[in-house]
Amino acid sequence: MFSLGQRIRELRMKKGITQIDLAKGLCTPSMISQIESDRARPSYKILFAIAERLEVPLEKLLSDVDLNLEYVSTYKMARAMVAAKEHSSAIPLLKELLETPRTQISTMDIMFELADCYLHTDQLSEAEKLFNQVYELSILRQDHQQQALTLKNIGLVEFRRKRYQLAAYQWHKGLEEADKMEEQDVFLKASILFNLGLVHDKLGNLSEALDYYNGASGLYEATGSLYEIGHVYMGLGMSYKRLNDLEKASEYSERATAIFNGLDNVLISVKLQVTCAVLQADKGMVEEAEQMLEKGIAKLKELGQKEEEGMAIVELAKLRLQQGDLQRAEELCREARGLLPELHMYQGWINRIHGQIAIERNQREEAIRRFQMAADCFKHMDAITEWDDTMYDLAELYLEADDYKRAFGITKEVRGYSRLILEERGIVL
Repeated sequence: MFSLGQRIRELRMKKGITQIDLAKGLCTPSMISQIESDRARPSYKILFAIAERLEVPLEKLLSDVDLNLEYVSTYKMARAMVAAKEHSSAIPLLKELLETPRTQISTMDIMFELADCYLHTDQLSEAEKLFNQVYELSILRQDHQQQALTLKNIGLVEFRRKRYQLAAYQWHKGLEEADKMEEQDVFLKASILFNLGLVHDKLGNLSEALDYYNGASGLYEATGSLYEIGHVYMGLGMSYKRLNDLEKASEYSERATAIFNGLDNVLISVKLQVTCAVLQADKGMVEEAEQMLEKGIAKLKELGQKEEEGMAIVELAKLRLQQGDLQRAEELCREARGLLPELHMYQGWINRIHGQIAIERNQREEAIRRFQMAADCFKHMDAITEWDDTMYDLAELYLEADDYKRAFGITKEVRGYSRLILEERGIVL
């Protein structure tokens, strides 16, 4: 009967590779040395990767090794479910493994996987509780990588709760831990930087958001990981758009489009095509934007992506409205409404467009009704900027009708709600 470390060493030497070769991209060479001398037990993730590197099935790696294969098999099944995004199905298996701990698989690894499943199923309190336990264990083990990874996920819990200041705090701590690692985990650092870009964008700190996006971009570019680079470029494009730097917004969106085209990721490529079209319209290139939108809509229809198609159609409706084609804008809104879920931010945009059409037709009461419906939708979807703009337009309508009481009431509501949102996000004026 072999120990696990002895079996790994035997297979490594048989393959003729060094500990450095085996460790490359998986862990540190010193960790491989500890595993082979049975002074450290690898996580299932590392164990599976070692088997792949040694080009042997996991079963052969574990053959004649004193492990509880049924226990490992259950963990393997749970991991497969997680990989398939079947997080709900993985939860009972992982809970069962926690209730009957074995030395073969780290309890901390199981806790982390279970917490991650809770996060993906919006069971945020359960996720937070387990992630905090994992974090405490990782501190005791002085495992900086695990600390950084866990802080990243605790930040995601806070981000889901829309507590953006707390999310930023956790991600800053995670970045500090990632910097302490002997061998830098570039992908982990880049993903935390990307998240910091997202949260600072949400907080309205656009200059900081751009700094973090650029930091993530630099790390991903060094790895040649095109998929992640593309997503960072998308974030940069949207941030520059909010800063009204349309040249850079268009440039980064086009870069992202080129990357995703190269990856043959058709859906994301088409979504970026729609984003580029919107940016072209903002720059006054109406004809080019309309052509890009129509091509994107046709492709989304072909792919059966109803929600994305509906969103693109709304963008086209905005464009037709800007051109004064009220009837076509109205037709497009009706078409989009049937494609989008009932609770969707773009349903708010549909009502906003209908309200603007009503203004052009001098239908004041209909415009008020539509703007109020749009505002309610934006507020429900936490689209604060869109809600604020719509409420401002609504107040303008009341002012034009000399209804100062209602106009003042709306202004007061906007101010009160804005203060509430800022306080919830940890910003006190």
